[in-house]
Amino acid sequence: MSKLALHGGPKTIGEGTNFKSSWPRKGLERALCEYTGAQFAKCVTSGTAALTSSLYAAGCGPGDEVITVAYTWVATVGSILRVNAVPIFADIDPQTLTIDVDDVKRKITPRTKAILPVDFYGHPAAIPELMEIAAKHNLLVIEDACQASTAEINGQKVGSIAHLTAFSWSGKPIYSSHGGGAYLTNDRRLYERGLLMGQHPTVIQGLAEDPDILQYASMGGTGDNTRAVGMDSAMEQLMDADARTNARIRNCEYLTEKLADVPGITPPFVRPGYKHVYHYYTCLWDPDEYGVSRDRFCAALNAEGVYAVAYINDANYQFSPESKRLQAGGPIHLRTIFQERNLYGKGCPFLCPHVENPPVYSKGDLPVSEAMAEREFCIVQPYLSPPNDERDMQLMVDAIVKIVDNIGELEG
Repeated sequence: MSKLALHGGPKTIGEGTNFKSSWPRKGLERALCEYTGAQFAKCVTSGTAALTSSLYAAGCGPGDEVITVAYTWVATVGSILRVNAVPIFADIDPQTLTIDVDDVKRKITPRTKAILPVDFYGHPAAIPELMEIAAKHNLLVIEDACQASTAEINGQKVGSIAHLTAFSWSGKPIYSSHGGGAYLTNDRRLYERGLLMGQHPTVIQGLAEDPDILQYASMGGTGDNTRAVGMDSAMEQLMDADARTNARIRNCEYLTEKLADVPGITPPFVRPGYKHVYHYYTCLWDPDEYGVSRDRFCAALNAEGVYAVAYINDANYQFSPESKRLQAGGPIHLRTIFQERNLYGKGCPFLCPHVENPPVYSKGDLPVSEAMAEREFCIVQPYLSPPNDERDMQLMVDAIVKIVDNIGELEG
């Protein structure tokens, strides 16, 4: 009879045995830290949960303002509403389509709690400049890197630069799973506070050290459930994420080279020192060049077999070319929730008693965002990634050139 493991004997069930599907998250969290250079990572159910956990960790709540963009996927802004804070929208840079640093400076008030930039379409926002602004005003930067989890700024991986960073692998991000996400930080205090947004009591008890956090462990913090499961496929893809990202970059750079001289089309801009990882390949269409609207051009492009969408105006995107089109009406600040300002009833969170000078969201507030929403078109994943290569990219170029050569056949 073997010796009890309690007294130094061998375990009956070894470390390689895995009875619970959620266990691989621990390995993924370690791998994310090694990959990005961040000190802490916590896997959660989605990129949205990662953003909400980050906002909660930053202490954002009723009456607080969070500066972000209206030119983004809805979850960015929805996460702010989830913690009952108020979104304050800054405009975007017309080249990178990420947050305009100068406009951020203009939007800061005594009520500002955090800045939430978005690495939209895979191009990182100006995080170093935003960190300088945050330090000056005692704010936190929460980076929405859900579309850019393998991107870099001056050789440093996204995830290790901002105070908090949100990743996603739901849908069509850089590496994808059945769902899931993570928040990353170099600050243990923020890491532990983020646990309170929906981790199991035993997880909080096992990971937190701060008595102020541990006192809420028995409730699982807020009692919500943001616990991650089924991280195996995300773990596998992270192992070769750079190789697949670099292959996609080569494909997109090929597109840019071939489209650079096509009149009426502006290929994506890449800021020097920034690694654009092309969640989508986003161009700008000039309707004045041919007298043809962006939507009409996209319809022709889809008919040629290139899946292209107007991401912002098509309620962020269509799931398939045959799907019923959802008319969004422009960037998020122009949508119904922000016109009514009554998400939870009784005016909350926009008009709650904690809010001073409630914001009004109007057309014309964000001229660059509103203009770009009428011009952008995106070639979407997975067509940009391996096994597709330059031959496949050339077919897309051929389709675009074919349309331009026959532009007189299009109307509107």
